Amino acid sequence: MSSMGDGDRKRKQQSGGADGGRASFKRSKGGSSGRWKTPHQSTKMTEKVDAGAALDVGDEGIWVTFARGMRAKAMREFKELCEEYGETLYDIKPPRAAAEADDESENDEDIEASIKKELEAIKDESKPKVRHIFSPVSAGIECLFFMKTMAPVKPGEFVLKICRDARDCPDPRQRKVKYINRLTPVFNTEKATEKGIVKVARSVLAPFFTLAAEEEGVEDTRRHESDGAACTYAIRHNIRNHTTFKSDEVIKNIASLVDTRHKVNLGHPDKVILVEIFQLFCGISVVDGKEWETLKRYNLNALYGMTPEEKAAAGSPTPVSTSEPAKASS
Repeated sequence: MSSMGDGDRKRKQQSGGADGGRASFKRSKGGSSGRWKTPHQSTKMTEKVDAGAALDVGDEGIWVTFARGMRAKAMREFKELCEEYGETLYDIKPPRAAAEADDESENDEDIEASIKKELEAIKDESKPKVRHIFSPVSAGIECLFFMKTMAPVKPGEFVLKICRDARDCPDPRQRKVKYINRLTPVFNTEKATEKGIVKVARSVLAPFFTLAAEEEGVEDTRRHESDGAACTYAIRHNIRNHTTFKSDEVIKNIASLVDTRHKVNLGHPDKVILVEIFQLFCGISVVDGKEWETLKRYNLNALYGMTPEEKAAAGSPTPVSTSEPAKASS
């Protein structure tokens, strides 16, 4: 076996072989995961954030999964559903743009085309920047997008109302959406770094759980949604397009913030902590554990497909019908 010369070692180290170059690929603790942006790229991203077309720290909203190959239709029908519920729950008047006049037709125009038009309009500084209450954000991967929301919309109660109505729908042919699957509310968003995850978790969990003290010398403010009684919990998470943190790290970091008076119960928890990590962002919410399960973990397609007996068992006030189902409205 021939020995490696000094010149060969240097070349291998410079190319990242053996142990060489390994230090430069250590796990990033923040920033853009090593991806540097030019001033032009940063400006473009700022414009998209301002228009509600990109994720950002502090975002509230809903992660939405949908039927494969139906992205444009799913985004369109869910935005229409959000506008309907926004008007019903919060008296938010939906925008009536001329470009939306043909939405009810089968014209499958990509929603990103309309987003592009909005961004082009933003370039004209003489025009005010418009951010709608409901703004769909394409995730760039199959079967997933994010619907940004703004006050007065509360994503938790908003999603709960939509899912309860789907459960109570007396006839599957009267369903409000055809392509939407699971909804996951997000109460707050931060960067998916160790500090960012802890920060967003504390802000979201505080109204529901007693939290462990941050550090020595910091007062432990104990807050709970009711009388301070202990409750059980479980952590459910999705990690997509993200390689910095693994599942066990995320669960451990969040669980360490919850006071030990609250016990983990993976089978029948009182509360479920929903964690969504996507690329550089982490979003968190807290839902009622029992209702989350009876509502099929907020899967609209599954809720519409429930039998009358399943609906009754899930708490639906809709009576079990023994007659023929009503004809779907045209």
